[in-house]
Amino acid sequence: MQVFVFCLFVVCGEALNVKPDAINNAIAGEQALFPIQHKGSDQYDVTFRSKSPVSFKIFTWKSKNPEKPYIVHPLYKHRVGIHRGFVMLNDVQVNDTGEYEIHIDYYGTELKNRDESTFRLQVFEPVSQPETAILGNCESSSNVTLNCSVSNGTNVMIHWEKLSLSGVLNETYDVTLLLIDCVTEEEQRMYRCIAENPISNATSDRVTVSHYSGANPKGKIQRLMLLVPLGLAVLAVPVPIIAYLLCSTFFKGSTMCMRK
Repeated sequence: MQVFVFCLFVVCGEALNVKPDAINNAIAGEQALFPIQHKGSDQYDVTFRSKSPVSFKIFTWKSKNPEKPYIVHPLYKHRVGIHRGFVMLNDVQVNDTGEYEIHIDYYGTELKNRDESTFRLQVFEPVSQPETAILGNCESSSNVTLNCSVSNGTNVMIHWEKLSLSGVLNETYDVTLLLIDCVTEEEQRMYRCIAENPISNATSDRVTVSHYSGANPKGKIQRLMLLVPLGLAVLAVPVPIIAYLLCSTFFKGSTMCMRK
């Protein structure tokens, strides 16, 4: 869920509303809002802390003195605050991934148990458009390899899709390096690489691999077997003709030129 909020009294646009007891996927650079679920009208203290991978207190805040947090961890000093019932964590980064807790302690005439909420936050860098490369060619090898890579992204999963020339999806391959057999493939195909993570995905430009732009080894042998006897036949035809012409010129009327 995303809502519009103020970032330290400056409008910052969309933010992630972090839900307790759930996995929350955030985009690096956005704002995360952790709800403070207090009960009643008694004064209370809020403690916001990291639970894992390292346990430490980030800050405390008192409802009777709401101007600013009392204790702020140096790593979060300029990124954390409270606004309209939320703990705000600005400009989240990949290393903010982890579990967080909010403790609420009440101060009133009636004793109340502490309220606790646990949040799981995962922060990802969006994936960039995949870049592809063709390694090898069908002219000099029986196969070629398609390579796919991305320059940015966290926990990126890569797969290839094989398309017909009309754009219809035929197969999907969950690999980064896709090996294409030039010998068994029967027709020209198009391929595209898909890169994705929990918060984004991107598709490469289509790659066309022509399996007939270079003959495979089997095809070369077959063509040579046809061309060799054809060439010999072409070379053999002019020999008797040339001999007859020479004989007719230099030995005109001779019975030698009449021999078969």
